[in-house]
Amino acid sequence: MQLPQDHILIVDDDNRILSLLKKFFSQEGFLVSAATCVKEAQDLLLYFRFDLIVLDVMLPGITGLEFAKDIKASGSTMPIIMLTALSEPHDRIKGLESGAMDYLTKPFEPKELLLRVKNLIESYKKFKKEKQIVRFGNNYYDYGSREFIRNNKSINLSSTEQVLFEILLENLGSVVTREELSTKIKSLRTIDVQIARIRSKIEDNPKEPKYLKTIRGQGYALYT
Repeated sequence: MQLPQDHILIVDDDNRILSLLKKFFSQEGFLVSAATCVKEAQDLLLYFRFDLIVLDVMLPGITGLEFAKDIKASGSTMPIIMLTALSEPHDRIKGLESGAMDYLTKPFEPKELLLRVKNLIESYKKFKKEKQIVRFGNNYYDYGSREFIRNNKSINLSSTEQVLFEILLENLGSVVTREELSTKIKSLRTIDVQIARIRSKIEDNPKEPKYLKTIRGQGYALYT
């Protein structure tokens, strides 16, 4: 069976670099998406799962540093490699403090970037494998297959349900507001519908939920 391709997102406003990197990583067997600004990258993150982001620091509007901080603040553990023409020590420190796991200055050797990308993705996969199973009583969610196993039966979640469920998983035991969830699917009204559908799949009694609870006036929280 062919293994799925690792999916990387490259964000750089230099179209020449973007084109070269997209071609280079595609030839190396990666699935590659590209964006020239943070807004484009944010839109891609709504619909696709990535294994790593290659992120330029100097971007129009929202900078790479600000974007990296937002990603980490959301609870994501996805690795980020910063690309920048700024090579002073304090610039590298800012990049790492923003949430990047690695930092490479321009100009750079593509093969060096490739090795760094492979190393970070490998570490990321090991990390995800360690936290792959989350148990809910006798039931569990498998990050690998993205299935909820209830009473030894596989319960498939839709793509939207998976996105919302995994946001709640990343904030296990904490309240996530409807507004925060709506940033992923762009509709407050749809949130309640999707939450109801998730409950119908993971709860023994959806009317008296044990795991996915509504916190009145605040939002939703997922418990194990």
